Amino acid sequence: MTVLITAAGAVAEEPRPADATGTTAWFDPAAHLGRRGWKYLSPATRYLLAAGNQALGRRHDAPPLTGDRAERFGVVTGTQYAIAGVHRRMDDILTTEGVQGISPAQVPAFSMNTPASQLAISTGARAFSVTLTNPVTAGLEAVQFAATALRTGRADRVVAAATDQAPAGDGGRDRYDAAAAVVLSGPPAGAGALAEITGGISRFVPPDAADGRDRAALAASGERIAALARGAKEVRLVVSAPAAAARFGGAVRDAVARALAAAGGSVRDPAEAVGEARHCAVSGLLELIALARRGGTGLVVSASESGHLTAIALDDPVHPEFH
Repeated sequence: MTVLITAAGAVAEEPRPADATGTTAWFDPAAHLGRRGWKYLSPATRYLLAAGNQALGRRHDAPPLTGDRAERFGVVTGTQYAIAGVHRRMDDILTTEGVQGISPAQVPAFSMNTPASQLAISTGARAFSVTLTNPVTAGLEAVQFAATALRTGRADRVVAAATDQAPAGDGGRDRYDAAAAVVLSGPPAGAGALAEITGGISRFVPPDAADGRDRAALAASGERIAALARGAKEVRLVVSAPAAAARFGGAVRDAVARALAAAGGSVRDPAEAVGEARHCAVSGLLELIALARRGGTGLVVSASESGHLTAIALDDPVHPEFH
């Protein structure tokens, strides 16, 4: 079955210059969500609603879907830190004021499923609402889950999204808030489809005794990822990894490039093939959207510090099957 990206949306905080001293907020919820209804939603939930609405071409106050269209519409969201700030604030309140300091309106935000649930409620998605929480890779895993759901007949249209609010303190240094969403569906989707999702895999590359990564597992992963390109001669490759996993990201790029070369292909612009995952679990989805808009055969890989990989392949929307 053909799985198409029919639309995309994103909101992302951009890195500030080192000497920047401004305190203006990068995201205005009223501009995206209107004047009401978001006061008690976490920042990551607000970002997700903004990106999801943008991808779906709807206003936040538009009525949700009903009937068969709602029953065949699903939402899947990847995240790493979406509610870390909520937990931190609740912990501070409990240790200083006690449980009486917690507002009943804030309690639902305690659940990791809250952002995706709010998007599902707002849009009327009733096929499923799923949250994936693996570090770094969760955004691309959402796309893989959505494509599988479409292929197996669980839905006719799915929003695959990711949202994150970077953690406070040193843990969030050089990390930034963002949300992104793509709308996936099967044919017919009209002439405006951005790209076709042609494949996706998740892999794990364990460490070795020399403080590196197991060479055999790395080579096998490179071969499996390269195979998703289906013999393309020139492939746009992006490996997105956090700064702490930059060495691993480079090794993944090299393994994929070697496998592509062995099959008679090559990586287009190999020097640009490794990017820093500054937007946490949203990074890979942002890279996927960028590749979809550029066209051609592309491979985007999210790589975590623990050795997990998720790869999604895409091409111009002309191929008939999702593999």
